[in-house]
Amino acid sequence: MMTQALYHEGMEYAEQNFLSEDASHLKVDKQLLRNRFNLDQKLVLDFGCGMGGMSLWYAKTWKCRVHGVDIDRHHIRIANDLKRRHSVENVTFEVRNILDNPLTEKYDFIVLNDVAEHIPLPLLKQMLAAMSMALATRGQVFISYPPWGSPYASHVSHVVGIPWCQFLPQAWLMKLIAKNNRPIVGDEEGDLIAAYKGLNHLTHAKLMAAVEGSGLQCVYRKSHSFLNWLPLMHDLNLRMPLLDYLVTKEFVLLKKQP
Repeated sequence: MMTQALYHEGMEYAEQNFLSEDASHLKVDKQLLRNRFNLDQKLVLDFGCGMGGMSLWYAKTWKCRVHGVDIDRHHIRIANDLKRRHSVENVTFEVRNILDNPLTEKYDFIVLNDVAEHIPLPLLKQMLAAMSMALATRGQVFISYPPWGSPYASHVSHVVGIPWCQFLPQAWLMKLIAKNNRPIVGDEEGDLIAAYKGLNHLTHAKLMAAVEGSGLQCVYRKSHSFLNWLPLMHDLNLRMPLLDYLVTKEFVLLKKQP
């Protein structure tokens, strides 16, 4: 059950993701999407849309239609309430598992923003194949996620106060998480322990293994690191051993194989 306190926390978080161009974990995503894509007149699927902040941002930024789907009913409740609060008409939200209830429309652009790392890898493989079937002729799939070597990939570093904490001895880390554990908005993952345990330790190699056989192929990859904020290093893709632990987010673009 979602308490009023959690509801208001979720609304505040989702609204910030929608309205702020400087939300730290989404700033690079928004810049990259603005610079590389024009979604005007497109049909966009926001897969794993969460509480809808980015879905609403797509709908506000472009003259597009956005369909947000998520398996978490609490997230979709907040997404719909936020949609009504801001009177955004060109977006719809629904609770949906695309494996049980397959997609029927053809989408020009499918986005997985900070969601792929939460899906068990065998299911991610099935879902990518389903998305391939739901793509329009020139459709694209855009995936962003923190790779497992990222300082923030654990999704709990902000509460335990230790970056790269996923590499600590697991018994010790679980005690730290339990000490700082608290409820979070979510019917599927209701606290920090569940959020950490639900991660699939995603890397580029694991993602490409999930893509294999889906009918999709990788046509673009950007590895964003701390060094990209330095002058003259904006376009640097840091993938050297050890230094790649400075990568905070991976961005991948997939298209249908010819």
